[in-house]
Amino acid sequence: MDALEKRLRDELLRDLNVKLLETARWSVPVQVMDIEYETVKRTKMDILMKMLLVAFRTSQFTSVKELSDMLIVEPLFIQDVIDRMDRAGMIAKSGGAYSLTQTGRQQLESGIYIQPPEKDESTVHYSPTHGRFLTVEPKDGGAGEAYRLAKEFRKLKEFTDDEWREALDLLDVTYQAGDVQLVVHAITSVKELERQSFPCIEFRLHQTADGRLYARVWNTLTGEWDETLENQIMENELTEWREKYLAE
Repeated sequence: MDALEKRLRDELLRDLNVKLLETARWSVPVQVMDIEYETVKRTKMDILMKMLLVAFRTSQFTSVKELSDMLIVEPLFIQDVIDRMDRAGMIAKSGGAYSLTQTGRQQLESGIYIQPPEKDESTVHYSPTHGRFLTVEPKDGGAGEAYRLAKEFRKLKEFTDDEWREALDLLDVTYQAGDVQLVVHAITSVKELERQSFPCIEFRLHQTADGRLYARVWNTLTGEWDETLENQIMENELTEWREKYLAE
């Protein structure tokens, strides 16, 4: 018995009405996936960008110098904003003059500047048995045999776009700080990298005061008692436990 198992056992048996029936170790499988995605940053539109968009909407301007003379702003600053708007698809030049695109009109009306998408990728971990993504990274080499009630691995095509986005939310990929918001624009690709496992310690217990049988399962990945696994075991094996342990 290692130090962790001894500490957990001693904790459970502090109640003199609790009897330890059996201990088991097994591992829960995890799917490791790589998600490639695009993010966009939304920021409150600055005054110079607004002024330029309004100018392009109402008048025909063909050069940075014209804008500089009208707005009394250094050409360098104006060129920088024009370049940013061009990359974001907010303006276009036709017949030598700048004009707003539909994207430019929408962003002007909202007052929110949406920067061009940027590519990124993250690794996520999914436990089919828990039916959710994990917020911590498992280490392969789980002790003992595989969890007897483990769920089958899911195929990538069975996941929805919303599920991938929820997984990224757990990693704090998106954020909002003041007037700046980073959001996931699109999921572009997902691939499964490998399958790992993490060990758990199962304690089968008898509360002698009321005759109740129950399980406590320590999840070494989260460092906590795992109610999901405990409930699975009791829902599937309570009748068998009663026959095995209470009939003795």
